[in-house]
This record gives sequence, C-alpha cells and structure tokens, in this order.
Amino acid sequence: MFVMLRLGELTLKSDRSRRRFLRQLIHNIKDALDTHNYEYKIRNLWSRIIIEIKDKEDENVIDILRHVFGIHSLAIIRVAQFTGLDDIVYNGVELFRDKVKGKKFAIRARRAGKHSFRSIDIAKKLGAELKPFSSGVDLSNPDIEIYVEVRGGEVYYYTEIIDSYGGLPIGSEGRAVALVSGGFDSAVAAWYALRRGAEVHYVFCNLDGEAYKNDVIKVLKVLADNWSYGYQPCLYVIDFNGILKEIKNTREDYWNVILKRMMYRVAERIAREINADTIITGESLGQVSSQTMRNLRVSQMAVGIPINRPLFGLDKEDIIKLSREIGTYDYSSKVQEYCAIVPEKPILKASPKKVAEEEDKINLDVLWEAYNRMEVISIREYRYEEESDELGIDYIPDNMKIIDIRKKDEYDEWHVPGAVYASMSEILAEPEKFLKKEEEVLFYCDVGVTSRAVAEYLRSMGYKAYYFKYGLPKLKKLCEEYKKER
Repeated sequence: MFVMLRLGELTLKSDRSRRRFLRQLIHNIKDALDTHNYEYKIRNLWSRIIIEIKDKEDENVIDILRHVFGIHSLAIIRVAQFTGLDDIVYNGVELFRDKVKGKKFAIRARRAGKHSFRSIDIAKKLGAELKPFSSGVDLSNPDIEIYVEVRGGEVYYYTEIIDSYGGLPIGSEGRAVALVSGGFDSAVAAWYALRRGAEVHYVFCNLDGEAYKNDVIKVLKVLADNWSYGYQPCLYVIDFNGILKEIKNTREDYWNVILKRMMYRVAERIAREINADTIITGESLGQVSSQTMRNLRVSQMAVGIPINRPLFGLDKEDIIKLSREIGTYDYSSKVQEYCAIVPEKPILKASPKKVAEEEDKINLDVLWEAYNRMEVISIREYRYEEESDELGIDYIPDNMKIIDIRKKDEYDEWHVPGAVYASMSEILAEPEKFLKKEEEVLFYCDVGVTSRAVAEYLRSMGYKAYYFKYGLPKLKKLCEEYKKER
C-alpha cells in the first residue's frame, strides 16, 4: 500500500527552512507509524512524501497520518514506472476503465521534472482512451476525478484527495505549557498550539482530588495519543487546595482573578524550567467574569512570560464543535470544570493596585510548597484503570440525610423533598455542625463535581459521605418517577 502526502504550507518556506520542517515532519511520521506498529518505507520527494506500508492493506493508516500536523492532504496511490507517455496512458486505462463505466469523468494531470510531454498531453490522451468506456468527459462536475502525477521516472495514480489538518510539524516552533482544566476550552486551545508546531506540555492546578485528576488525564490522553506525534508530552499536577484557603482571606469579588494569577505563576515557573517560551490558555474574551478584557490584562501582569489565547475570538459553540472533531468532547463533557471559589458578584474590571493589596494577605510560601510537591506524568506512557466510584450514588436513598450544596436561591426554587440546605464553605469549615460521623449523608449539586469534592473531603475526615453522581437533570427525573410510584 502506497500513500502520498501533500505538504501545503511547508512548500512556501525557504529552501533552508523547508529542509528543517521536512526533517521534523518525517520524524513525527515515523513516531506515528512506529506507535501503531507499522512497517514502512518513507521517501522524501521535496514537494511530496511517499510512504510504502509493508504487508498491510490497512486504511486505518490514513486516519493516523491525518493526525500528523504538517500534512495538508494525502491519497492512496498506485505507483508505476514508465518510459514514455504511452506507458502512462496504458497503465491508466488498465486501472480506470472499469471505474468510469456509466460515469462522467475528468483527468487531473500534473508533472514535475523534465519529460518529452506536457501535463495537458497526459490528460488529453488518457481522456481520449477512457472516453469509450464512460458516459463522457465533464471537467466541471464529474462523477469521478482521475489524478495522474508524474515525478521523475514514476507515475502516481489516484482518485481521491483526503484532506488533513495542515499546520506545522510539532516541534518546529518551540515549546509551550498549556494550563488545562479538562473542560472543552483548554483542550481545544492546546490542540491549536500543537497544530501550529508547538511542543505542548500541560499544567493542571488540581482543585478536586484524584478523581478530578483522572478525568483530566483522560482528556489529555486523547491529545497525547492521537495528535502529539514526535515527542512525549508531560503533565505537571499541582495540588491547589492549600492556596485556595489562602485566597479565601482576600476580597471575595477578587477571588477568580487572584486564583488565575496563581495558576499563571506556577505555569510560568514550569515554563522556565523546561525552556518553554509561552503559556497557552483556553480563555475566550468575555466568556466568564475572569475573562473580561480588563481582568485578562490584570491577570497577565502576574507573570513576565507571554500568554497566548488561541480561542480569544471564538464562541462556546465554536469551541464545542471543535472538541467533537478533535475527539475530546466525550471526556470533557463529563469533567464539568470545577471551581471551589465562586464569588457572588465577581469583579469585572479588576484594579492592579487592589489585586496587589489583596495578594499581600496571601502566604505565597503555600503556593511554592505545593509546587515543590508537584507530580509529573508522562501522558502517553500513563495507563489508568477505570476507577471504582464507591462514593457515587445514582438513586435517592430513603435512609440518608440529603444536603443540597447549590446556591440558596437555587435550593429555594427546587430541591429534593426532605433535603436541607448548606453551603460548601460552611460544611468544609465546620462539618460537625451539619452531620454526625455515624450517620450517612448524600450531597448533591448541579453536575456532581462539587458534591463529589465535598464527599471525598469528608470521607478523609471519617464521615460516611456520598454524592449523587449524575447531576440535577437526572435527580429531578428520579424525583418525578418516585412521586408517580408513590
């Protein structure tokens, strides 16, 4: 099986740069094929790359190669030798006379090198020979297009051009660190950086324990295993629970901006350690309160390294559509980005002076102590087992205390019959005021993420805590079903 790769943007580079890009691209192609255990030969024809896949007629290789950035398009080809135009035409008739039966066709011919014939000569003569087998020639709207490429002493025949994702080969444009949360935005932003040739490593500021970390890894493995050929991406995990407690000593309306600045700081330190030149984020202008123009500016002032935001001008719908294309959607949709500090009225136009005053109340040693305990994971090598969720419950128990930890107005609007209200911050600060260690208690929230964090924390303190794991829509449906049954 032969596959021809077309290079697109790489052909616009100077000869010197093009050689460098081609070396990197071929390195990445080899990594992709080696990863999936293919035997192959690669030939670099400057404007094309020809790959011979040995002993396999396996079209899965097309999908693998489409995920190697730097490839503009590709085709499965038939390769033949020739001595003149008659050989090219004869081989073309043998290959395509059955394929054009009952169809209108067009010949698309091109050549590179010195020959005694022109591209138009190939098209005219092969078209004339195939016409009796067909319904005629239609250059504008054919049923089938036949491509003939002549390069040196070889001719390549194919009928389909398969678009790829273009971009630049990973590793050709330096190194970046991407702040990730597991949600739609950060994964898509990282993908865009990969597509432009960056070697991307990941920084995850963990706000919600092991289960959340595993959810994030599932998202990142899609990027690492399916898109990141040519290098070994690493994930840097920092426990942010300690710094969250410090942030709560500051003005509530500034919490989100200060939290973002803390994340930028650890990302910058990691970037400097691994010689990365920028931080990538999934921020989109105006999407949430911390992403207003002013708040982005004030947040960025915490670091001296450039921050790039590939999604700056995209709507959420655009981002979700891209996540489906990339393959991260299914995992990201289950992560539901978690934030343990949500101010009632977040600041929209933060003041640099006020931020500095509030950060003076924070013991930054807590941040750097967490940084020093950082976990480093090689994502492509990481293997996880599906964790059993002993704390998650998918029904409404009759014998448990039920606590709603959403906002008070949401509780007042609707809650599980018999459920009581308590805020997450109150429970975590003084759990003994709300429950006894010998009683079982079920927590619920909008999507199951915050309630899971509360249940895990209380379990570590010896409480018999559980959470409803499917979020509010399923919970409301269960309540309706139970009501009908009774």
